[in-house]
Amino acid sequence: MIQDRLHAGRLLAEKVDYLKGKNCVILAIPRGGVIVGAEIARILDLPLDVIISKKITPPDYPEYGIGAITYDDVLYCGHDWKRYSSDPRFEEEIKKKKAEVARQTLVYRGHANYDLENKITVLVDDGIATGVTVCAILQWLSQKKAKQIILAIPVVPYITCEILKRFGIQIIALEVPMEFSSVAQFYRKFDQVPDQIVTNALQKYRAK
Repeated sequence: MIQDRLHAGRLLAEKVDYLKGKNCVILAIPRGGVIVGAEIARILDLPLDVIISKKITPPDYPEYGIGAITYDDVLYCGHDWKRYSSDPRFEEEIKKKKAEVARQTLVYRGHANYDLENKITVLVDDGIATGVTVCAILQWLSQKKAKQIILAIPVVPYITCEILKRFGIQIIALEVPMEFSSVAQFYRKFDQVPDQIVTNALQKYRAK
């Protein structure tokens, strides 16, 4: 059982401690992933940054993620995409989610310029369920000429982990359960993370 997000960060830092001193960036997914990523950045003295994608859902099923999008139109389409994407309301959903990603990116970073070329990039979240938002980010990362991509994650269900392996990345996970209902079930404490906490962590550990 993982105590909380800081504990998850400490455990993951032990598994990637060989990256200390290397040309490496911790790239966290807000909000909870930033807490995990900031702890890794603190322990290994590495810079912290964020990347965001938003889940795209069918108009009548707002909880069912069939894909995800980044600020610059990198679009991941899940296996049910064709089934729902012909809905005339669907285009509006994509526009709305892209605008939200762009807004959050400006809030957390102030700009949308990334320089990941020839860097080892460690993508961090506090847990993965279906993986659609992470898949969109992995597609985005594949265009950024990173030297290596490592996904460091506290918990990811086995079936999702198999999907993520198709991206040809290194996956470091604390828990890969066969049976899974939610990320929260693997934490003792899994509170909501306020925006201000995320902003403070980024200000403290972001590369100058």
